[in-house]
Amino acid sequence: MEIWDNSKGLPQNAIFALEKDNFGFLWAATEEGLVRFDGKTIKVFDEDNYPEMLEQTYYIFFKTEGGIWATGDRSIVLIDKNLKTVIDCSEITDQTWIRAIAENENGGLLIGTQKGEIYSWDEGTFSLLPFWNPETSLEILNFYPTGNSILLVGTSKGIYELNLSTKQTRRVTEQGFSALKIFGNASNRYVYGPDKGIFRIEEDYHLEMIYSFEQSNGVNPSSLIVDSENTIWAGSLENGLIKMSQGKVSEVIYPELQSYTVRKIIKENDNIYLGTLGKGLAVVRPAKIKQLNTGVLEQKNIKPIYQARDSSIWIGSKSDGLYQIKHGKINSWLEEDGLLQNRVNTIGSARGKVYVGSIAGISIIDQQSGQITGYLTKDNGLRSNYVYAIFRDSKNWLWILTKKGGIHYIDESGNFRQVELPEKYSNSGFISILELKNKEILIGSISQGFFRFNGEQLVETQSLPLTPGEDLIYSMYEDPAGDLWFATHGGIVLLKQGNFKILRKHQGLKSRSVFSIIPGDSAGVWVSHNFGVQYFPHSELEKFKNTTDEDFHIANSFYNENHGMPNSEANGLIFPSALKDYTGRIWIPTVEGIGIIPDPSLKKEQDKRFLFTWDNLQIGDQKTDIQDEIVIPQGVGMFQVSFSLVDFDNPDQYSLFYRINSKSKQWQPINEQRLLNFTGLKPGKYTLEVKIHRHGNLEQVNSLPIRVEAIWFETLAFKIFILLAFGLLIYFIVKYYSHIRMKRQLESMVSQRTAELSNANAQLKKALSEIESKNKVLLDITWFQSHLVRAPLTKAMGIAQVLNQYSSFQEIGLSKEELEKELLQTLEELDQVVRETHSKSENIKNDEG
Repeated sequence: MEIWDNSKGLPQNAIFALEKDNFGFLWAATEEGLVRFDGKTIKVFDEDNYPEMLEQTYYIFFKTEGGIWATGDRSIVLIDKNLKTVIDCSEITDQTWIRAIAENENGGLLIGTQKGEIYSWDEGTFSLLPFWNPETSLEILNFYPTGNSILLVGTSKGIYELNLSTKQTRRVTEQGFSALKIFGNASNRYVYGPDKGIFRIEEDYHLEMIYSFEQSNGVNPSSLIVDSENTIWAGSLENGLIKMSQGKVSEVIYPELQSYTVRKIIKENDNIYLGTLGKGLAVVRPAKIKQLNTGVLEQKNIKPIYQARDSSIWIGSKSDGLYQIKHGKINSWLEEDGLLQNRVNTIGSARGKVYVGSIAGISIIDQQSGQITGYLTKDNGLRSNYVYAIFRDSKNWLWILTKKGGIHYIDESGNFRQVELPEKYSNSGFISILELKNKEILIGSISQGFFRFNGEQLVETQSLPLTPGEDLIYSMYEDPAGDLWFATHGGIVLLKQGNFKILRKHQGLKSRSVFSIIPGDSAGVWVSHNFGVQYFPHSELEKFKNTTDEDFHIANSFYNENHGMPNSEANGLIFPSALKDYTGRIWIPTVEGIGIIPDPSLKKEQDKRFLFTWDNLQIGDQKTDIQDEIVIPQGVGMFQVSFSLVDFDNPDQYSLFYRINSKSKQWQPINEQRLLNFTGLKPGKYTLEVKIHRHGNLEQVNSLPIRVEAIWFETLAFKIFILLAFGLLIYFIVKYYSHIRMKRQLESMVSQRTAELSNANAQLKKALSEIESKNKVLLDITWFQSHLVRAPLTKAMGIAQVLNQYSSFQEIGLSKEELEKELLQTLEELDQVVRETHSKSENIKNDEG
């Protein structure tokens, strides 16, 4: 039995109604809201979480193909996986309340009230049912649809038949019969009458008494159901259940529900769901882990469990001595029977004797007679009386491990020997032992790692990569590949080809300490620890061997007190710390008894169905039922996606992983929550995938398309526009800077040209000045020519004319010879003037150079 109350998520512990919806969820109505349960998690529907609800408390459930109709004092809601519809009924509940509800044939509702009225609700409108006309005032107590347009109305004045097809009403039982509860299955209908008993309703509405008032006394009428085998079940007004079958009445007592009234019952195959007054919801189901059917070992703190060659099971306890189970009979030994101590640490056997180790030494019991025949202590050879482990190997050597470096063995001939160890191990504690496939012996220690022996020769010592406080090897296991696994105080340590890896709590272990590793079937191993037991398939162990991912999470199945263990805390620092018996069953010692795992049950569970369903999309305070694709509006930075995994048989057998991008090979583990949070997803299309492993094996991958819409400035068109605008901006910037550069080049060229022009102008001015100077020289030359050349030239011309015009020169007073001589002198003067003028011209040319 598993109890779900307000300490485990239920808002309140009084349950008024109980029903399963079309998705497989179990719904319960409490005083503080509606509750949805998937076998592992509880979800509360109340006015705080769902403001559209008009009230918190609902009393009656009516299941249909469209969901469950739940009625409150002044409202009705439709639930099916989530909240579907809310109907305000305040206009028909004045000074009365709703007692019954059913669907009419028009897709609407029929609502019966305590006043005896029946209303029809169609398309949002209430109206009194016109053909409901009982002949007397009465109270409506319940509705029972028969499936052929007939509705049976249980009232305080008999049962009425309401024909929805012909729209007629008739009373079918005597008026004095109060039909407090009509219930049934596919083949039979029953009615409970207060102070009368339980009757079968025949086809002609004849009432045949099945159980008298005396037989049904103490029944809580609201809880009455009938299962597929026509067994009637009811909650007792005092405690437990009342079972009525074939005329016999018996009680089913549950100590957990003592003094708590059962109000509602659902029986489904092997599971029973109980809604109680004050204890919440109880789920009763076949245990996955069995317990011994003997009271003597119940509640005992169990230590080692050992099976001898005659198949007898030997069980040690913390303070209650030693027990033997053989052929269904239990034998026991205590200190007063000769046992050295009532605290037992380890058990082993060899050559017809059972060796029982304690902190006071070893008690030796003759297996056949059951007599204690001797002791083995420090006085006759042990290094310490504190005995940790006793183990028989394939050579029939009996190994004995103790404190203070004690490794001993009794050989096949019965000779007792102590193994000599180096002095540094003289104070070591040896607590576990394993024989390898190659017949070597592996011994685990406290803080010294493991020791490998070939016979009595020490071959190897190897410490583990753990802190001193973690380095306790409780158990060891050699897998089919020959790799070694160590159960330690710091997790599970793997030794493969000389390299160590550690599987820790954040990678899938439920506990930091692991007490035992024991092979189950050929597919996997079991480990025990402080929180129960886990099953790891070899396929997952191989993944761990080969992965390089530090965040690797191992898929596994988990079992604890909720699955039948007497207590979730297993025991460690004992040997053997778990036992696989000759039939394949696995025995787990706990602090309150023994849990027995029938290993083949895992194979049966593989055939049982489970239901995965996407639940809600939550954005802020707004919740939306997920149908197919979900769309995240623009500008939303955070949202949540919830899902459910419906399984009431074994909800802890699953390991869940998710990823948001199918291109990624990395799956993230999902722990206890069923809610995934996403933040900062960029606009675009995604696929959310949830992967389900059962017993470590892949069962399903469920996909949900997600589309994150973009804000206008995140759209592709806007990005193209921005890209074009940016391109244009770059173009204009380049053009602008090109223009600036050209302008600067032009300015430079203008400045250079201006400088050149200025220089040319200066040179021109200089040239003009030089020209003016030369002009002045020329003027001087011209003046010189005009004055100096003219006089001799004129003189020469005059003499020439005289010589030409006169034949006689007496008149002139000069002879011809004198005139010619005068002319020659004049021409020489003229030549001298010309020479001087040429010399001045040459001086001008030299100045220019």
